[in-house]
Amino acid sequence: METVRAFRVGDAYLFDRYFEREYLFEALAEYYDDTEYRFEVPAEAFETVQSRLADAGIDLVSVDDPEPYCVVTGAYEPHADILREAVVSWTRRDHRFFLLPDDRAVAAAVDDGARPVSETEFVAGL
Repeated sequence: METVRAFRVGDAYLFDRYFEREYLFEALAEYYDDTEYRFEVPAEAFETVQSRLADAGIDLVSVDDPEPYCVVTGAYEPHADILREAVVSWTRRDHRFFLLPDDRAVAAAVDDGARPVSETEFVAGL
């Protein structure tokens, strides 16, 4: 079963996933934010979406602690490749933060010069 991480942010779960099976995207289209290129599922709908994806062989896992999936760069350092993978990004104190979907994306971001937020003085609060 494929795993997709959904990050709890406030009253919603955020995840970024391209579904090659069109019927899956259509089933979840009401939760897709096409300006942010991610799904935003209200907390009360999470279990329904989780069940729908499980039926398609996708394990939607809730993540309450984003820190292991968060990296940081200087605000003016190159970051286009990291941004492309990010579920969400934000800027604080001249630094750019990226919440990434999985360990592979975190490792790639670190290879591109980002630092895991856990290795900085920052926290991963959104």
